Amino acid sequence: MSNKSPLSNALATQVVCPSPPPGQTTHLDARAVIGQVEKRNGYIAEISWQGSATVLVTRRSIIVGPEKISSIINEFIEQKRALLPKAEIRFIPESFPIPFHLPTGKLSYDVVPSSPDIIGSSRFAIIFKVDGRVKKNISISGHTEALAPVVVAKSNLKYGSLLTTDALAIATRDLSTVDAYALQISDVAGSIVKRAIKSGSVIDTTAIEEPPVIYRGEPVRIVINHRGLLLTATGIAKADGRKDEIIRVRNSNSNKLIYCRVQAPGLVEVSL
Repeated sequence: MSNKSPLSNALATQVVCPSPPPGQTTHLDARAVIGQVEKRNGYIAEISWQGSATVLVTRRSIIVGPEKISSIINEFIEQKRALLPKAEIRFIPESFPIPFHLPTGKLSYDVVPSSPDIIGSSRFAIIFKVDGRVKKNISISGHTEALAPVVVAKSNLKYGSLLTTDALAIATRDLSTVDAYALQISDVAGSIVKRAIKSGSVIDTTAIEEPPVIYRGEPVRIVINHRGLLLTATGIAKADGRKDEIIRVRNSNSNKLIYCRVQAPGLVEVSL
């Protein structure tokens, strides 16, 4: 029988048993195969059955191992690079699953980090699809590291300390361990420490604040803005105040306490 005859082409489409899972092999008894064909089609005189008594059938597959998984996660991070801090970012997995097989076809995948910010993600979920259909979900645990030069303390900094340039340095740290940081010393120099910072630690910008521009007991000029008319008076600040903060000021003329917004050193404003 010719390999290109209509009969051989028709036989090639006959289903004789379920296929094995992707990447696996199954053993078929040749007599059972012949029986299935003849049961469905009857005896076919043109066919001469020859060959081994056992037929091995191996299903082709796409093998997914650690290298492929790593490249998928790294590719995802690189695609999001424009939205991430300027840092050396990499995912360090704790472990990988044993290599697995997927059916052949067009492979695609969706990647979902445990944190929308990606930085600090402790897990990446990967949804594998073949020809648009979901075939397998996996979850890889680990640590997303983001190394970048940031401002750190050169020594222990106590509450109330003034941050001077001599007390600060630039060093590479993992951004995934901090929520707020500074990239330039000039961004934080002159600030006041409101929560103690250990030597070598990243300067957490939530642990510092701008120094007051007006101090309690300091004489200030009060500017009163009323319908476009500016009036001035003098007073005494009753509390420390930073720019745009509201503080109480005692009017020197009326001796009354009024609430004013800090505008600049020695200057507050009242809007009527």
